[in-house]
Amino acid sequence: MRYTLLAVLAGAAATLAACSGGPTNNANPPAVPTAEEGSPPPQTGPAPLKPGASPAGGCPVDAAALEKALTANGEAAAAVQLGKGLTDVSCAQGYAAARTQGDRQVILFQFDNAQARWAFVGVKCEQAPAAIRAQLQTCA
Repeated sequence: MRYTLLAVLAGAAATLAACSGGPTNNANPPAVPTAEEGSPPPQTGPAPLKPGASPAGGCPVDAAALEKALTANGEAAAAVQLGKGLTDVSCAQGYAAARTQGDRQVILFQFDNAQARWAFVGVKCEQAPAAIRAQLQTCA
């Protein structure tokens, strides 16, 4: 009987505390953002490989993808001493530039949208349009 009376009194105290604005055992649930509150729209289509990637422009790109493009061009691969690979990769508007790790030679690439792959352009940044060259840190 004592335990039943204690349970009833505890329940009544909790009810009174909740009604009077006092502390309760139930915390307010976190607010869920709605579309009106500025939540981003759901993504449609395929997800990009990396944050900021643009399937139409090829950027950003990593050294491995550019090395693959270089070795795919037999003439370019013979003319450039790749050494330990490429470094200092920069990318802008469908062009990418990188340096060889050995002699630090600058290599320029362009993204082919039709074939969705990178292609070797040459060993001079001047082969890219001036406005794009200014955005390629490797060409600065």
